[in-house]
Amino acid sequence: MKSSTSDFLTDVQTVNIVIKQIGPNKSLPAFKRIVERCSRQRVIQVSDNPRRLFHCSFTQTSSYTEFSELQQHRRVFAVIGVAFTNGHGEPDKSIRASRESTDSEASESEQISSAYNKLKADYPNIICGRCILIGGKDEDFNQVERHERLCFPSLEEAGQLESAVRELMRAIYIVIEMKRVDVSFEKKQEIPCPTLPDESRWQVGVETKSTKSYKKKCLGRYRKQHADYCLLTGLPQLALEAYEGAIESLKSVCFSSFFQIFVISYMYLGCGRTFSFFSSAAYDGWASTVCILHAEQMGEINCGAFHRVASMHAMLTIPSIEIKTQNGESLSVSNDSVLSSPQGHKRHHSDEHIRVNSSMSGGSMERNESFGNESGIVSNGSSPSIREEPTKIKASKGLNPLTNFLSDRREKPTKERVMENFKNAIDEFSKFTMAGWLEYETVMRAIMYLILEREYIKLEQFHRDYTGKYLDDANTFMDHRMKAQICLNSAAMYKEIGFLRKQAFYARLSVLFELHVTEGRVRHASDYKTVYPVLFKTLEGYGVDLNEPHDMKNKKLGPVKLQIKSLHEIFTAANRAGHRDAAIRHLCFLLQVYYPHLDSSMTTRLFDDLDNLVKATPTVHQLSQTIVVDDGKIIIPGLQLTRFPLIQTPTVLALQPNLVPTIVPDKSQASIFIYTPFGKKVDNSLLWVTDCPGEVEVTVRNCRETELIVRDLCLIVEGVNFDPVQARLILPPEDEENNSGSTIRLLGVPKEPGDLFITGYSCNIFGLHNECRFVTSNGNSHKPNKIRVKVLPKLARVYLECSLPRAPIDEDNEEPSAEAVVYSGQKFDHTITVVNSSDIPVRYCGVKIWQPIVQGGPPLIRLDDSETHAPEFDGFEISDDLSSFVLEPNGSRELKFHIFGIDPTSTADDLSDEEKVLESVIPLANTSANSETESSDMDLIPFTGRLLTAEFIVRYHSDITSDEGHSFERKCKLPIAVSIIPAVTVSAWHVLPGDSPFSRLVTFLQTSGKKLFFRYIVVDVTNSTEHDAELVYSNARRMYVLPKETCRVPILSPCCSDVTGGAFHQAKQRGSHMMQKMETERLRLILENHVSKHLDIRWAIPALNIEGQVPVGSLLSSVSLLKQLVLPAISLDFYVNGKQYVSEDDVAVGIGQFVTVEVSIISSLAAEYNGLLSLECEQEISHSLGSNDTGNFMLVTGAKKIPFAVDKENKQSASFSVTFIVEGSFRVRPLITPMPGQHALLPEDMFATPVAFSVTTKF
Repeated sequence: MKSSTSDFLTDVQTVNIVIKQIGPNKSLPAFKRIVERCSRQRVIQVSDNPRRLFHCSFTQTSSYTEFSELQQHRRVFAVIGVAFTNGHGEPDKSIRASRESTDSEASESEQISSAYNKLKADYPNIICGRCILIGGKDEDFNQVERHERLCFPSLEEAGQLESAVRELMRAIYIVIEMKRVDVSFEKKQEIPCPTLPDESRWQVGVETKSTKSYKKKCLGRYRKQHADYCLLTGLPQLALEAYEGAIESLKSVCFSSFFQIFVISYMYLGCGRTFSFFSSAAYDGWASTVCILHAEQMGEINCGAFHRVASMHAMLTIPSIEIKTQNGESLSVSNDSVLSSPQGHKRHHSDEHIRVNSSMSGGSMERNESFGNESGIVSNGSSPSIREEPTKIKASKGLNPLTNFLSDRREKPTKERVMENFKNAIDEFSKFTMAGWLEYETVMRAIMYLILEREYIKLEQFHRDYTGKYLDDANTFMDHRMKAQICLNSAAMYKEIGFLRKQAFYARLSVLFELHVTEGRVRHASDYKTVYPVLFKTLEGYGVDLNEPHDMKNKKLGPVKLQIKSLHEIFTAANRAGHRDAAIRHLCFLLQVYYPHLDSSMTTRLFDDLDNLVKATPTVHQLSQTIVVDDGKIIIPGLQLTRFPLIQTPTVLALQPNLVPTIVPDKSQASIFIYTPFGKKVDNSLLWVTDCPGEVEVTVRNCRETELIVRDLCLIVEGVNFDPVQARLILPPEDEENNSGSTIRLLGVPKEPGDLFITGYSCNIFGLHNECRFVTSNGNSHKPNKIRVKVLPKLARVYLECSLPRAPIDEDNEEPSAEAVVYSGQKFDHTITVVNSSDIPVRYCGVKIWQPIVQGGPPLIRLDDSETHAPEFDGFEISDDLSSFVLEPNGSRELKFHIFGIDPTSTADDLSDEEKVLESVIPLANTSANSETESSDMDLIPFTGRLLTAEFIVRYHSDITSDEGHSFERKCKLPIAVSIIPAVTVSAWHVLPGDSPFSRLVTFLQTSGKKLFFRYIVVDVTNSTEHDAELVYSNARRMYVLPKETCRVPILSPCCSDVTGGAFHQAKQRGSHMMQKMETERLRLILENHVSKHLDIRWAIPALNIEGQVPVGSLLSSVSLLKQLVLPAISLDFYVNGKQYVSEDDVAVGIGQFVTVEVSIISSLAAEYNGLLSLECEQEISHSLGSNDTGNFMLVTGAKKIPFAVDKENKQSASFSVTFIVEGSFRVRPLITPMPGQHALLPEDMFATPVAFSVTTKF
């Protein structure tokens, strides 16, 4: 088959050289290489001015050589025999059998010489020949002419093969050129008439050779041959003139003898038919020459596919020849103009201005081999010529009129004349049955002309009218193989003009003719091997591209049913041809792309075929590998079978929490800038570590209606060494309930640091090895999705061990977890061990504890006081760490800690931002625990405790630094679940008798001349257990509490002198809310440390053999409580009639009775305080209505305001004489007015008990 329509056109200017294997030994691979090397020299340049090219075609078969006198390009001008001596080829079985049957065995050299001479005898009209001997010696083959022998020790040492082939081409050219320049037939009176074989049988009677018409016939035929020689030697312009002269001579012969031989020639197939034969060949030659000139000017014919060394060297010498043209001018052709350039150089010009293309349509080197080529050698088709000056060609690529290329001629050829001559030649050839193939080639050359003129509509009509008869069943001259080749030529034609659907149709039609079975013959695998490449190349015509990624959602497939049918035909052909891998690939492509368009029966049948093919294949088919079929002519790209299973949405997961690294920037080199936006930020978004397993989460779906088994599913990565972990899946069929797929995790372990790119996954599905790439969808475009993960070097790994029992945890949590059960108030000592399980040292290891926040009292977990920081860690940030140390490789460190059962009823985490503690507002009489539950809660487990969680957090730095000086930090945790069971807890508290600074019970002692102030705190303690509890408080005091009962414990606590009464008020005057909170917390901690020493209430439950301490954290967190235990700035004591007032009982007086009230002023301020002291009176009306300011009902004799000055070391007294003029209940309070320069005292700054008077009428 012609690989391009232009091959029919270039054949008319190509010389045929037959090359065959000869001799007793055969080697097909070596013979193919020789043919390929010879074909590379198919074009040589024989002249520079004018530039002339000589084309040769190296073929193994020759057809229609009987018409060589009619068309010279059909003649075989030379033969090449290729022989292999013993050791360089395998003996031919038929020759070996003939040897054994003969008594005298001929030598190998004699057999090769005889075979070569026989080859030359088969083509008696050849000019010369060559015998290529591989492995033979030159002196052993004397029977072959010396200049025809080409002996090489081996094919690898045949470096002069190309030059010898060029010498052969030059010899052929010289002979043809000598025939071209020999125009003596124009002057001779008697010349022999060129005739076809057996032409005399067609004539009726005897033709008179002395007639004028006979001489014109001979002259016309000679001119026709002369035109052929001009075309073969690269002179199409001269050939065009010669064809015109031949046409005129042959046409005049036909008209002059019309009346003489009309009856004889046309009724009895006489000379009229031979005249018509040569005239039709002349018409064809003229029109073909015009097309060649047209195509070369437009750059449509490939002109440059020959090598740099393929130049014409002046090796032979011929005498100069002087000839005369038709115009009578003398033309001298010398050996210089024929064999070398005008400069006389021996080498071709540099081909820097020559573009090497391979076909008329734009450069594809791929050529279709014709059906029935038994040698299996890829045909190189027609001989290309040299394309000169590409810039000019590019400018002339448009639709230039034909007359522009031949504008110097007097009679310009037009489109109509060219097509008319083609049709004349076709019509004349059609009259001869034996010239059917000549007629068809003329048709194809006419089609080539229409392609050049871009007349595609006329071309399609012309092709249908003139080629349809060749495919008709009534055409018995052409067998099914010739019809198949005609269809392939039509397919190539339609491909060149871009009609891909018609190209695919004719290609499939050629397969139909090729697989035609005659009687007594069956189809074999070789038949399907022949048609498989043709069917494969029809995919493009139906819009099937095997190279593009397949989007199963938005891809426009085109004619789906036709594509499915075509793919199934290709699969069938590949399977029957024995190409199992190709059949598997086509079947998988069909299932991948067209699965939604297949019915269930066909799907089942295809899967069964796939299963049978896989079982018959000895090795595992690799879907990602490219398949090369038929010696490289068919290349099937790799396939990603992403539909089975459907894996989407890949998400890279971070490492386990105990393995997640953090890059810590190097802060040793301080920057001159406080902050710069140009600083390189450290990306801690997604980091993996060498030798630590990483996970990628994907969604897997099974779109089949049956169960799908996926084996060896693992990740595909690039960048670093990676060990994937293979998984096996059994996916259920997809239905309405199970249409979202399953989420799985694919594991792998990186083995070296660097940038890891996760590109896809591989698996074994249906017995095939499948490799797929992750893609990202952006509209209609799909790009490969490379997920980048940074892999850090191998780091140290630390884990924690604890003396507590391990808690049951989920399987997904790899960190250990401990649990403890304590009663509220109990304290236990435990140990935790930090273990370095790697061979990498840890240069810093810091420990801290996360736990529920308590605002008062001991925390839930506390490290032992002996655990401190090492001095060498001053450069690390250790502010949040409670302890720090170093760990050697495979070393460990043990830490001691305490667990305290805090009050389970409340922690600071339970409260809002405004609340600090939970203070009971329940009356003291109703503070017992209520065990009653509602009827609806009878089936519930009663609450018996509270579960609190805490964590030991260890952060450690491996002794490894990056190139930028960064260090790598990891954290490991030990969660501890602490179940606190209520035992004896605080349910409420109270300061007797109230919460007013002027109404508290005062108890004082005199020691060392200083007065100490004490406060009674009443704490309600509840026993939540089922057993009796014993309380020990205030050193040795004891008290017993019944189960589920509450008792009241009085605690005598001294006031704190380290905090003044106005300190909290001053804290609220700070500039910001944060500063106020910090100052308030500082004061609270001071008071907590002071009061906690006195709130020591211990409990014991003998029945359970347990003991502990009552947790009083809720009391210590109450700021309002602690403020009452602050030593006031000014303390006032009252004496009534000389007796100290120490109770809240009323003093009974009568109306008008004078009472002496003495006030003792004590100061705790560091500086002296000056002020005025006076008294004020309030009358209590009732408990519901409160009191009323009734200062007028009390009369003070003497000074109403007494100045005083008091400091920390001295006290001062002031006396008032008062009387009441109205009966009732009155309370007398002191009032201090500061002197100028002194700050006003707040109510919290003064501590005084008001004096209650009961005034009656009679006393």
